[in-house]
Amino acid sequence: MRRLYSERMHLYWATQEHCCTVRMTLKLRDDIDRDMIVEAVAAAQKRYPYMCMKVQKYVDADNSEFFGAEDNDLPWVVTPTIKPARLLSPESNFHLLAFSAWDNYLAIDFFHGLTDGMGAYNVLRTLLYEYCRRRYDNTLSREGIYVAGDAISPKEYEDPALLPHPEKLNPVIVPSTPRAINLYADGVTPISSTLETVFLQVDEEQMMKCVSSHGTTPAKMLTLVMARAVARLHQDCKDAAPMAILAINLRKPLGTPLTYKSIVSGIRMLITEDIQKLSIDEQAGKIKDMVAEQASPDNVTAMFWRLKDCMDMFDKMPTAAARQQAMQGFSKNVKETGTFCMSYVGKSNFGAAEQYVIDMSTEIDTDYALMLELNATGGRFNLSLMQRFSSDSYLDAIIDELRQLGLNVSISWRRPTIVAPIFDFYHD
Repeated sequence: MRRLYSERMHLYWATQEHCCTVRMTLKLRDDIDRDMIVEAVAAAQKRYPYMCMKVQKYVDADNSEFFGAEDNDLPWVVTPTIKPARLLSPESNFHLLAFSAWDNYLAIDFFHGLTDGMGAYNVLRTLLYEYCRRRYDNTLSREGIYVAGDAISPKEYEDPALLPHPEKLNPVIVPSTPRAINLYADGVTPISSTLETVFLQVDEEQMMKCVSSHGTTPAKMLTLVMARAVARLHQDCKDAAPMAILAINLRKPLGTPLTYKSIVSGIRMLITEDIQKLSIDEQAGKIKDMVAEQASPDNVTAMFWRLKDCMDMFDKMPTAAARQQAMQGFSKNVKETGTFCMSYVGKSNFGAAEQYVIDMSTEIDTDYALMLELNATGGRFNLSLMQRFSSDSYLDAIIDELRQLGLNVSISWRRPTIVAPIFDFYHD
């Protein structure tokens, strides 16, 4: 048994209403061969033994509960329908990740405390390679892809929370800001009880020409698009402004570039009234400057260690249930201090197997009323927009902003968000 550290935030945050799970779904060129995908999943599992775990509560010598993990040799599960398996339960063989394969779709469901988009991408790359070499071409190149039989570096499962605490950091001192627009309280349309995913697509070449012409990047450009859409719907709101949360990968500044651990945080950018009055190129420049300032190595390292120190304080509570209850204040803070969230893992880089992929969507059980997950796969930028609204006011404004940039955006599909439930390790 090994005690868990970096996983604690999501373990304490997860509830049955907010499971902290993610689904990435590949749409493939052809219907999936069931036998081949099961074989491919088994091959991928051999490459990532450190992701094969069963999490349980334990009690230490001081009678304080903690979460630990034991090795789990049971096979990763592949359900035959769109419905995901319940993670950490018999349905998933007690794993924190599972798969679904139906028609020409292949999905990975995972607990965000296990890994993040970067870690899941590695698993998907291996799985797609293993499947496509069986399905289409047994000489398919594996260049850039991890496969079973590779030497596994300890750096792949290194936990930065166990590294020495940095002694000297000079993080950015963020000044107090005006109130963030709270879409739960201030939204122009009522909140819906159902989280919906709207899947939009833009040609990759067209998107790259657009962002290049404005001197920015896809993540920063889409952050600006969302901020402009919210601002135009809240022009009469003089005491608050859109607060954009841009998810960032902490691996490199923490010195753990290969780890599978869920190591992400968020940059907070208030799009003030003064910024809203600027030209779009000037706005793009402001966002670029804010990202550069807040994403400095010292700043993001400080973010990680503040969270780690906070979890250490939570652990002074004797029960995991008490920590979970205390963590609900974090959900409240997310809703009140962040207007929306933008996350971009990057290009999928599926290698030679990408020729068999049409697109990829990403869905997450988010606390935000508005969140965008962005990826570049199959020659397209795929935008998975999660929203909790009873009308399309924000969606329509975002699409209009994209079209004003000259982007031909289309809605491919929309439906209630599908993510995996998780075993209730507090009450079941």
